Amino acid sequence: MAPGYRPLDQKSYDEGSKTCRRAAVLLLLYPRGDQLYTVLTERRHDLPDHPGQIAFPGGSRDGQETVAQTALREAQEEVGVDPDRVEVLGRLTHIYIPPSHFCIQIVVGYTPEPPAWRPNPAEVESLIEVPISRFLDPATRQVAQVERDGKTWAVPYFDLDGHKVWGATAMALGEFVTMLREAFPEKTRPPFHHPPILVHPVDAFH
Repeated sequence: MAPGYRPLDQKSYDEGSKTCRRAAVLLLLYPRGDQLYTVLTERRHDLPDHPGQIAFPGGSRDGQETVAQTALREAQEEVGVDPDRVEVLGRLTHIYIPPSHFCIQIVVGYTPEPPAWRPNPAEVESLIEVPISRFLDPATRQVAQVERDGKTWAVPYFDLDGHKVWGATAMALGEFVTMLREAFPEKTRPPFHHPPILVHPVDAFH
């Protein structure tokens, strides 16, 4: 799910990773009905980093926090997740993002029920609950042609009823669903049953 312009040589990646700003995000899993869901946010369009993009809740590490502590704290501050209710399952491959010079650690967690959402209006435009089955379905994966640096690049993304998930978030989701397919091949094959994507404008919570 990496954009065509994304690949860097290993030396550039390693050098960038040494001085990058450290951050962590939470890929939260929870049941809704008989389906497994995760939550994404539409970032406010006036934020300095990645405005308007669809992303996991997360942000910069603070002091001597562990990666998991950062992800849980940021998810609590951004969308109201109770960290005491989240079981940390593990981490995905970290991603270096050259434009913003962030190194993103992706923490995977599980909570036994949908959280009582409290999205932060200073950061969140809308909150999006997505069934994991949507990311398993090949029909959700689309490719756009993007002009950049005088060239045309193929940029893959997940199309969630008009909400485009691309970049680091799409890369993390692509890795996660690949792991699911390898671990549970019988349960991740079509046909896919798609419950609705739930989009909550932040104003609905205030």
